[in-house]
Amino acid sequence: MPQKKITATLKKALLELESGEQKKMDKAIQTISNSGNIALIPALLNLLLHNSSPLIQKKVMSLLSDITDNKAKEIIIESLKNDDYENLKTNLINVVWNSKLDFSEYIAEFVALSTQGDLMRAVECLTVIENLTGPFEEHHLLESQLYLKEYYADLRKERDQKDEIIAEIAMFIRQQNEGIDADLLIE
Repeated sequence: MPQKKITATLKKALLELESGEQKKMDKAIQTISNSGNIALIPALLNLLLHNSSPLIQKKVMSLLSDITDNKAKEIIIESLKNDDYENLKTNLINVVWNSKLDFSEYIAEFVALSTQGDLMRAVECLTVIENLTGPFEEHHLLESQLYLKEYYADLRKERDQKDEIIAEIAMFIRQQNEGIDADLLIE
């Protein structure tokens, strides 16, 4: 997908975002937001990775949540699959939850993410999944069931809170899947 180039003005805005000065940061956010350039998403994610300022974190997360370009969904999902962003994944899932974009076609990715992380990630994924608008395509639901089946096949003897969240996700997928004959979930 062709993306806009990152101009000198946008590069300057990224630097000003790191300045820590409220006025410069607000101006930078406004410049980035007005540009509508989704090519900045990886740069913003890298900024989140390398800057621990709570103010910058909050502003960038809010900026990402406000994106309305549907092409951004693919970039965000690819970022969620990228191990380089492991420390950001729960926050990125929260961005999806707060986003105005419809990520329904990525339900299987959120099911997979819920099984791979900690309890907080599973809770964030459950929230996203429950708020997806659907309708869901059959192959996305079947893929979701495969991720859940794999998770339960590897399940340890003891159950913890995360397993309860995954069970809720499984029930949601099952409810969405009513009427489809190929039910892969274990009873």
